[in-house]
Amino acid sequence: MASSNTPADVIHGDGLSSLKISEDHASSDSESDYGSGDDAATPAGPIEPRKTRKVLDTLQFSQFMRDHQERIYKSTPQLAIKDEDKSMYLLVREAESEKIIASPREYQTELFERAKEKNIIAVLDTGTGKTLIAALLLRHIIEQELEDRSAGKTPRISFFLVDKVALVFQQYEVLKANLDHPAQRIHGDLGDSTVSLAFWQEKMQESLVIVCTAEILLSGLHHSFVKMENINLLIFDEAHHTKKNHPYARIIKDFYVPLQREPRRPRILGMTASPVDAKTDVTIAAAKLEGLLQSEIATIADNAIFAKSSINRPVEDFIEYTMPPIPFETVLWQKLHKLVGHNDVLRRLFTYSRSCTSEMGRWCADRVWKLCLTEQEAQKMEARTERNFTSRKLPLPMAALDAERLAVRDAYDLVNNHTFPKPERDPFHLSAKVMELLNALQKHLDPARDKCIIFVEQRLTAMLLADLLKQTSMNMPEIKAGVLLGASSSDMGELGMTLKEQFVTMHQFRNGDLNCMFATSVAEEGIDIPDCNLIIRFNLCKTMIQYIQSRGRARRKDSKFFHMVEMGNHGHIQSIYETEDSEARLRRFYNTLSEDRLITGDDYELDYFLSKEKHFRTYIVPSTGAKLTYKISQVILANFVSTLPRPIDTVYVPDYLVRHVGREFECEVILPDTSPIKGAIGRRTASKQVAKCSAAFEMCLQLRKQKFLDEYLQSTFSKKLPTMRNARLAISSKKRAEYPMRTKPAIWETRGMPVRLFVTVLKMSSPEVLGKFSRPLAILTRQSLPRVANFPLFFSRQRTSNVECVPLSCPLETTPDEVEQFNTFTLKIFDDVFSKEYRSEPEKMPYFLAPLVLSHDSHLLADDTRTLVDWECLSSLKKAERYLECQDQPDEFFKDRFVIDPHDGSRKFYTTCPRPDLKPSDPEPPGVPKGQGGKKIRPGGSTDIWNFSISLWSKSRAKLTVRHDLPVIEAEYIPIRRNLLDELDTPEDVDRKCFLIFETLKISVLPIHVIVMAYNLPAIIYRLETSLIVLDACKSLSLDIRPDLALEAMTKDSDNTEEHTEEQVNIQRGMGKNYERLEFLGDSFLKMSTTIALFSRIPDSDEFQYHVDRMLLICNKNLFNNALDLKLEESIRSKGFNRRIWYPDGLELLRGKMNTSIMGKKGVGRGVHTLADKSIADVCEALIGASYLTTYGQNSFDLAIQAVTKLVNSPNHTMMAYGDYYAAYHIPEWQSAESTAVQREVARQIEEKLGYKFKYPRLLRSAFMHPSYGTMYERIPNYQRLEFLGDSLLDMVCVDFLFHRYPSADPQWLTEHKMAMVSNQFLGCLCVSLELQTHMLSMTGGLQREIAEYVTVVTQARKEAEEAAESANLGRSSYARNFWVDVQKPPKALPDIVESYIGALFVDSAYDYGQVQHFFDTHMRPYFEDMHIYDTFANRHPVTFLANMLQLHFHCADWRVMIQEIAVDDDGSGGVGGPAAFLGQPQVLAGVMIHGSVREHATAASGRYAKMAAAKKMVAVLEGMDVDEYKKTFGCRCSREEAEASDPLAHSTAV
Repeated sequence: MASSNTPADVIHGDGLSSLKISEDHASSDSESDYGSGDDAATPAGPIEPRKTRKVLDTLQFSQFMRDHQERIYKSTPQLAIKDEDKSMYLLVREAESEKIIASPREYQTELFERAKEKNIIAVLDTGTGKTLIAALLLRHIIEQELEDRSAGKTPRISFFLVDKVALVFQQYEVLKANLDHPAQRIHGDLGDSTVSLAFWQEKMQESLVIVCTAEILLSGLHHSFVKMENINLLIFDEAHHTKKNHPYARIIKDFYVPLQREPRRPRILGMTASPVDAKTDVTIAAAKLEGLLQSEIATIADNAIFAKSSINRPVEDFIEYTMPPIPFETVLWQKLHKLVGHNDVLRRLFTYSRSCTSEMGRWCADRVWKLCLTEQEAQKMEARTERNFTSRKLPLPMAALDAERLAVRDAYDLVNNHTFPKPERDPFHLSAKVMELLNALQKHLDPARDKCIIFVEQRLTAMLLADLLKQTSMNMPEIKAGVLLGASSSDMGELGMTLKEQFVTMHQFRNGDLNCMFATSVAEEGIDIPDCNLIIRFNLCKTMIQYIQSRGRARRKDSKFFHMVEMGNHGHIQSIYETEDSEARLRRFYNTLSEDRLITGDDYELDYFLSKEKHFRTYIVPSTGAKLTYKISQVILANFVSTLPRPIDTVYVPDYLVRHVGREFECEVILPDTSPIKGAIGRRTASKQVAKCSAAFEMCLQLRKQKFLDEYLQSTFSKKLPTMRNARLAISSKKRAEYPMRTKPAIWETRGMPVRLFVTVLKMSSPEVLGKFSRPLAILTRQSLPRVANFPLFFSRQRTSNVECVPLSCPLETTPDEVEQFNTFTLKIFDDVFSKEYRSEPEKMPYFLAPLVLSHDSHLLADDTRTLVDWECLSSLKKAERYLECQDQPDEFFKDRFVIDPHDGSRKFYTTCPRPDLKPSDPEPPGVPKGQGGKKIRPGGSTDIWNFSISLWSKSRAKLTVRHDLPVIEAEYIPIRRNLLDELDTPEDVDRKCFLIFETLKISVLPIHVIVMAYNLPAIIYRLETSLIVLDACKSLSLDIRPDLALEAMTKDSDNTEEHTEEQVNIQRGMGKNYERLEFLGDSFLKMSTTIALFSRIPDSDEFQYHVDRMLLICNKNLFNNALDLKLEESIRSKGFNRRIWYPDGLELLRGKMNTSIMGKKGVGRGVHTLADKSIADVCEALIGASYLTTYGQNSFDLAIQAVTKLVNSPNHTMMAYGDYYAAYHIPEWQSAESTAVQREVARQIEEKLGYKFKYPRLLRSAFMHPSYGTMYERIPNYQRLEFLGDSLLDMVCVDFLFHRYPSADPQWLTEHKMAMVSNQFLGCLCVSLELQTHMLSMTGGLQREIAEYVTVVTQARKEAEEAAESANLGRSSYARNFWVDVQKPPKALPDIVESYIGALFVDSAYDYGQVQHFFDTHMRPYFEDMHIYDTFANRHPVTFLANMLQLHFHCADWRVMIQEIAVDDDGSGGVGGPAAFLGQPQVLAGVMIHGSVREHATAASGRYAKMAAAKKMVAVLEGMDVDEYKKTFGCRCSREEAEASDPLAHSTAV
């Protein structure tokens, strides 16, 4: 698949030196196997200077972006001490023997004090000292225990519980170094000795602390070797595992809870980096953890405390890599698979190796076999193969086992003898992801001082990357790489490490013998990893706790933490942002932990989990089992409110109003205005607190009922807001992929011997342009062809003729003999004209060709199609030899014949007359093509008529005897013409007159009138097939779109058709109109139709929710996904005419050049094409536009509505006809209620001014009700919903006007001029001219004053325009309608009420779009009769203004505005974080490049606003600068002529 837009997309390999642009020097299709041909789909010339400049600019801008994001950092030096031969126990002891208890930080002391008083769960980031708190608490408990024992109390012991055996060793050494009392370690490796009473009695007598795995203690408790009463402290390391049936949970549930009344129950200390280890609600998960551990969470909510205590947190950023290719099988993989691919033992290894080609590259995919298929592993595989063999249910002979084992051995030998090349940093060996990792290591890792951990998901990945860094060709000798893996597994492909190997690796890493460690998840949790300052997530975190734990490994000052993300993969970015968002919510939850907090250990007793609440109501979601109780309802409601849309720096919380009702309390909860439900009242209770819980419970039930809480009781708003914000950014015009491409229509798939054929006549509107007499041809098909649009063919000397394909209704009944005649005629055309000889198989022919007796201007009225066929011609072919005999023929015979050169398919001639005055030895006229580039003429050889006529190679020609008696015939050379559909593709300018002798040349039996027309067949068949393919696609959508519009909608004629502002790349000429204009039209109709549907179906929604829902319908991502489901991408026409693929498929080629040389080029010959995601979405919009135009003359929207329904595929738009919209609208009570006198008076005034009488005055009143005006006064909603509706209607009516008024304007011009029509500036002016502002109701301070000021200014501007017209003797009514352009911007409320009025007009008229059109024609169109007066307004857009400034004022032709997506900090400096990053919203960097350097740049949430901001900054720099100063400052040597010749749109324009 293609990668996203990086310099690699432009330049491959060795920079510009390898940039290859194909040139079309080929001959036509008319060539034999000896011919040389061009394989490019379209002709191209030499590299254009501006294309080269763009390539260099792209490289320069990408480098600038990388520099812009770079961070300067310093690292602390590390000691380098080697000690490799020590035992595992000694390694652990030295690693963990630091005295930490002597110097607790302030926050650790505070948490320790709390732990002394009650059970707590210490939640602290990895590396912030949780173990110290445990050590402090242990020392305190031990001191108490010694006092108790001295008082004669029963001895008790403390347990430090861990989840992994490795942690037993680690934590034991930590405690041993920090406690003055004996400790013991117990783990499963001690064997069965742990399952005995004597063992436990001995251990408990010898020590005060035992470090063990939870399974060990659980077993001891079950056997009653240990009793809970004899334990004084339980420390749970990585306490987040306490859930379900984990040993931690079982210890609590089965043995701790039954001792509820025991006064000496053990104290509990839980330790974790996060109470949540999965994607669940933080508050609920925390509540469960507290309840199960019978403890309260205690943590530090403010990270600043860590900073005060010298706890460092790394700077986070992204490492981006381009899209990986599709996985494939290497040659080694295929060889191995042939040997042992069926062996289950190696199945996972084969799967990994194949996927490795995509993620890591070809070299790694092969190298994995070298690492895993060692001699030792081969022996293990043989043993496992034998085990699997013997365990089969159906016994097989031993010979089969021997063969299996031998195959494994052969596989080992194959790998052992395989020559592995040295890996190079290029896409052939390594993936983009791996190369970016290597670049990051070189950039950020100082091997002498730094340490780095790279987290990967799979063990084999870690091994491969470490092995790669050790390769000498990588030239990274200073990086000392190692791996840290989990415990070994018996499964192949799951290699691991022993405990000792793990500790040796960590010891080497600590001492500096390793400075780069590739680790799996084993390095995330529990095991104490030496401090480092560079963390790279090669594979992204899957959970929040993974993120917290891996980040916590970077503890040194100025540390960095990188996520590796695929460029343009918003799923990757969103995953990271969701993780960060989860942590942020966790931090917010921490802030709620106070004395009167909702979640405490006391509140969440075990009855929360065992459902023992009987007197309070509960609600369980049936699908998930999520439980809503009184106690948790306030937490869930608080979480819901926190997700509501709100202003920046504003925190929303529910308001609880409690009142006395007798001896009881009743509570009402009120939510913020942005909530879909505003309030709920709970049941009466005996206490205030329970009353609040009851109200929260009722509100949660209502939210769940209306699906604002999902099945997990989580807010749906938290998903919808980022969804809306990112919907348009969800796909990119830069992101491309390879898709199947249909090259033949479905109708060709019907084969077999026909008994009837349908006739389609192929005729020319101006046949005289062919230069010779011709007749129409017919294409005969087994099914009737639809009528396709006429199309032009272009000939030399600027001559053109339309081709008309006329299907006849009456079929032609045929006999097998007649079918054979048609087949013979068809094959003869392919053979003689196009040098392709096919096997005669009429049942396999998709279509047949036939000669006709009629002329091109004949009227096709005959019902009997049989009379149209030239049966005489067909009959003569049946009897004729392959060629006409040339010997001893009269002179008349040689007139108007078609001559073929059997040895050179590129040479074809029309004969003119005999030339008795010439002989074969006479010279040939100069300038006539010699055939195939002249390569068959001997150097220095003769150029006489004899040699010209014979195209044999020199040796073959030498065998012939020169005959001077042969007659010489004057002829006309038929020049090569590649693409008749391309107006710019002209034939080679050569002298056509030549002389021939018939020694090796042959004369075709086909009449010349057939030949002349047949030469047009490649272009005709290509366009016919293209039209049929798109009509097939429309048929699959049940859309009867006009053929010419269907083809236009699905035509993409360049690699970046969708980028209206960019120079078009790889243009496919001769394809006709592309989809751009139809997309512009369809986009507007899509917006309007979905808006009406949402307004009708969801009458109670608010403006925000409407925007969210509409974005989900119309966003490119939705259209793209639905298009893929419908397989529309297969029918998009992205490739122009190619002379090798127009031939019928499925036939056996006997002679001629096969279509093999382009199989690997651009996908044309192999039925694939590369499309940008946005292109596919744009085609969907273009199809909607085409549907709209198809029925435009009928004043019907139905077909376009059906297209929208099909392409958005949503239950929110199921309409199939325009009437369905209003049928879905149910008039609300507030609209139909009886109106007041004031409301009726407003309706009367509007009728007088605008001519429309409202049926529902309250609806009109709503259109003028500002959001600040409370609904309590008139019980009418504000205008925001109507404004949302009116905006889309206004957009559509303006777009429709521009589209039809300016049929040749490009989408960029249309978009920029539409901006004038729908701008707030114009709509404010229109509002004042219609005096609508006088009816607006508002309670916003200062708004009326702002409106009054604007009314004065715009009224004066109009008056001055009228006076200017009057003084010019034009009359006041002829004033310039653009007077409003230079007026100050109006208050936004004014354009809002124009849009809301249009919405109200539309609803009141029962969705009569004609009323909207009438409003436009009457009140808006007069301003825009001449759109060119608004060119300046459009050009005032910052980017367009900059373009004109640079081109017209400074005469500069070498500039460009470039954009690329990045992730930015709050300050825009280019890191991870900030509000934008938190919301999962990508940022875009735009830069203004002048003469190869970025002069100004800016970032924004979209490319449009980034370009605008960068352009404004550049304009500010250039203002006041004269031309000479500009030339000197920027090194500009462009001439005025160069600047005037350049197109500003090729650089950049407003989007």
